[in-house]
Formats: sequence, structure tokens, C-alpha cells
Amino acid sequence: MNRKSKYFLLTFLFSTLCFSSSTTDSFIEQTKLYENPYWSKLLHYTNGKSEIDSDNFFISKDGKTDLKKELFETINSLENAQNNVLCRFPLRVKWLKENIPSLEKDIVTYPCTELDEYISSVDAKYVTMVFPTAHINSPASMYGHTFLRVSSNEDTPLISNAINFAAKTDDTNGFIFAYKGLFGEYEGRYSILPYYEKIKEYNNLEQRDIWEYDLDLTQEQIDRLVLHAFELKDSYSDYFFFKENCSYNILWLLEVARNDLDLVSYFTFKTVPLDSIKILKSYNLIKDSKFRYSNMGKMKNILEKKIEDKEYLKTFVNENEPLNDSLSTDDKISYLDFKILYLQYQRANNEYDKKEYLNKYLQLLKQRSSYSKASSYDIKTPFNPLDSHDSAKVSFFYDSTDSFELGLKPVYTDIYDISDGYLEGAYIDFFDLNIKKTKDENIKLDKFTLLKIKSLAQQDMIFKPFSWGIDLGYEHFKDQSDYLKIKPEAGLTFGNEKNFIYTMVGSNLYYKNSEQLYSLGTSIGFITNQFKDIKLGIKYSYDKYNKSLENNEVEIFTTYKIDRNLALNIKYINDDLYEKDKERVKAGIFYYF
Repeated sequence: MNRKSKYFLLTFLFSTLCFSSSTTDSFIEQTKLYENPYWSKLLHYTNGKSEIDSDNFFISKDGKTDLKKELFETINSLENAQNNVLCRFPLRVKWLKENIPSLEKDIVTYPCTELDEYISSVDAKYVTMVFPTAHINSPASMYGHTFLRVSSNEDTPLISNAINFAAKTDDTNGFIFAYKGLFGEYEGRYSILPYYEKIKEYNNLEQRDIWEYDLDLTQEQIDRLVLHAFELKDSYSDYFFFKENCSYNILWLLEVARNDLDLVSYFTFKTVPLDSIKILKSYNLIKDSKFRYSNMGKMKNILEKKIEDKEYLKTFVNENEPLNDSLSTDDKISYLDFKILYLQYQRANNEYDKKEYLNKYLQLLKQRSSYSKASSYDIKTPFNPLDSHDSAKVSFFYDSTDSFELGLKPVYTDIYDISDGYLEGAYIDFFDLNIKKTKDENIKLDKFTLLKIKSLAQQDMIFKPFSWGIDLGYEHFKDQSDYLKIKPEAGLTFGNEKNFIYTMVGSNLYYKNSEQLYSLGTSIGFITNQFKDIKLGIKYSYDKYNKSLENNEVEIFTTYKIDRNLALNIKYINDDLYEKDKERVKAGIFYYF
């Protein structure tokens, strides 16, 4: 080829590229494609910026705050085979091709081996929202959790994959996790891992029941979800316990999967896992619900319904006692099943090292295999959380002292609430505000609870968890003066899901400038859910304060469920530290939203 021909060819190629790029740019400007709502969703944009905080999610250095620059830089990289955009962001590329007619022929293509292997291994045809319920003795897990399961076969869910979002942390202390999570001090990352590992983590190790909600998505929508999960797997967002948490970020995947969904904008202040499932119901996304009980559920079922001689079970489990020959075959199976499950529970709590655990476990499996009869658990499916009351509450009370009280709390549930769909005994409140108007005074702030947790974990012959509580906030002390307050307590709880009794020892610490009030006291209470839509409770507490103060208080309450999000509450209070009106009756309404 002579010099003139080479020059002509180079000039032609250069002009073609320039013309192509110019045509694409002109099309984008005319259509303002960068203002398309779906482009915003692909980049997780809200309020003028992306909620993804890692730089590797953006092609442009200004991509976090500038949708237009990010779009043009993405196209430029595609046309010049830069930044591996073709393989790193397959859904972006797919959407750009669909919306820019001339782009397909301008892209430099090359193999994407990792992406191809990922799509092949996931082979997603079904998507399920998974909801591990609350963990009663873990403050960081009292709200529950949500993640997605993607599977190729409805009949073999355990060999499917889970798409999860969680804070990256090695902290094991629940209070430290909650504190750092409140202020976004963790990186939240998406991960894709085998579903059976999540079942092991929640169902077996943490002893949490699991609800599975099958979602009504088309194959095209499922493909989008899977591709977007791939785009996110190496990026992170700052994790905020209250809002930008596991459930909130999972909703982004569903919005990207189905363009007409508007989910994340619904959660402006807080995202409770249970609420994030309920919003799917409003879009008719949920086509079926399934319940998967935990190993703890199995053990409780065996303990309460299949074993009469519980003293012998305790000896059989904790000592190397042989099975009593006088037992029936069914009883022997029950004892062995319980011991196998309890051994797994002990291993999860690091009571055995791996070698000792495997030795004992294999011996028990061998013994169990000598009985050919399969195990069966008649475990009742509990109230579906989808039908429970919502997590925020406003209350309005009239007091027999001719006063009115207005309460507002954004989350979550307390001892007075009907527990349908919630874990009874696990109560947690944030930012609970109470305003009072008496006949003699103006409106005043009566109480503000920054954080209140009460974990009434029930004990039995085998399991011995402690109950505990913490209450931190501001309140008027018996209508006398306003103080900062902290109340730690610990104790024991006994009973079942319908009825339980608890006793606690604790201290009230009140602080105001140089003035302090502090007490040491005890309380005992009883709760019953024996009657449908009705909850009853009674509590007696005694506190010995400094400054020669003693306080005896009795409270009796009942809550009646009128509708899913409406309940009536009546309380009788007898408190001897009130200067007047020692006995009071309060009647009010709970409205949940």
C-alpha cells in the first residue's frame, strides 16, 4: 500500500470514528438520556448523588454526583475498550445498547469470561425474598434481616444462591455494632454465596426462624437483577443501621429488576426489614410464603411435645448416658434427634472444638441410623409477619387525672403491642417521644427515649439465657423534675409463646446538673397472649432510692387489636411516689404506620 493510500485510509477511519462519536453524542443530548430515571436507578442516585461510596463503581471521577459525565465516560470507555466497562457493568451496557441505536456497532467487544461463568453458575429462574426473624438476645439482630435467594429450580432451594448486603465488620459486641452502624462507620457490601451457607448461619447457628417470600418477576426482570448484582459485588456503600441497611439496599436490586417499582424513596428516615417486605405486597410482588423453622424450633418442639421425662433428657444430653431400653422406639428417636440438634447448638456456641464435635456427631448419627423411621415435627406455622402491624406508632391517651398524652415513635415494638408477627419478649424502641398536657400546666415534653431494649429470653430445663434491658433517655421523674435517665437491668424469664413470667433486678439512675437520684430495685411481671387479639399484663416493681425515697408501683394493662394497624390500650397504675393521684387509669389508642 503506497503512502497516499495509507493516509487516505487513516483519514477515513478517523473521520468515521469522529462522526460515530459525534452522532452518539448528538443523540444523547437530544434525548437527554442521562436524565432517564432508569439510568439514575442503575447508579443508585437519590437527592443528586449516588448512594454507592466506592470509586470503582464509577467511570468518571465525578460520576458519584454527575449522571451526565458518568454516561458519556461510560460510552467513551466502551468505544475505546477502556476500564473493562463491557465486562464490569453488563446491565449498564445492555441498557445503553437498547437506548442508543448506533452504539452497538461502535463498541469494541472482547471476551468476558468471569461474567459468563457467573451467569452460568447462578442460572437464575426464580427469586425469593428471605426474612430471618429477630434474634432475641442480639441487639444488632432484633429487627431481623432480609436478603434474596436466586434459584434455577423451585424444588431444590438449598442448592441455590443468596444475594446479601451486610456491614463488613469483625465486631461481635452488639452494642458496638449498633453504635457504629448508627453513624455509618462500616462498609456495606453485596455478596453472592450459596444459600445453604445463609441457612446454616441463621437457621442453625443463630437459631432464627426464616420466612421465604417467592417474588413474581419475569425472566427478563430476573436477568436484570442478576446482572446488577454482578455490577455491585466489588463496591460498597456506607452502612447505616437505621436507613441504608441490608433491607434498603436489597430494594435497589428489585427496583433495577422492575423499572416501574418505586421502593427506596418510600423509606426516608428508617428502613425496617419487616416494612421492606410489606411494601412488596402492595405491588403484588409476593406470590407465595413459606416458613422454615430453626433448629431451636425443632428442639423446643421435641422438648415440649414429645418428651415427658425431661429430667432424664437433661442427663442423657449432658452426660454419656445410654438410652433407656424401656423407652419406645418413637421416644428413643426423639431423644436422639434432640441430642444431635443440641450438639450442633453447642458447637455453634464453641463448646466443642471441631475434632471432638465430629467424633460425637458421627457417633450419634450412627446410633440414629439404627432406627429406620423418619423424624416428623408437628411445628405450627406462626403468624405471618406480612400481616403484622407496621413498625412506627402514634398513641393518644386520656388519663383519669384529666390529662392527655401524645406519643410518637418511629420503631419498633414494645411490651404493650400485640406481638402477632413479632418475636415476643424482644422489644426495642428508638426516639420514642411523649408529650403531656395536664389540666394545671401547659404542654410539656414528658419523656424522650433515645434507646430502650428489653430482651425477655425464656429459660427451660435445657436452655438458660439471661434476660436483660437498657433504657436511656430523658423524662420527668414522677412529675416532679426532668432528668437524664439510664436504667440497666438483668433477670430471668420462664414460660412459652403464650404465657410467660419475668423477674428483673436493676437500677434507675437520674442525673440533672449536680443533682442525682439513683435506686436499686426489682420487678416481677406476667404477660399472657392466651386470647386472640388480646394481650394482658401485670407488673409490680420496687425501688429503694437515695434521699430516703422508696417506690412501690403496680401496673395492669390490656391491649385489644381492633384492626391490623389499630389497637386499644387500657392501663391501671398505682404508684405511691406521686404526690397526688396515686391511682390512675389511662385509656388510649395505638395507631401503627
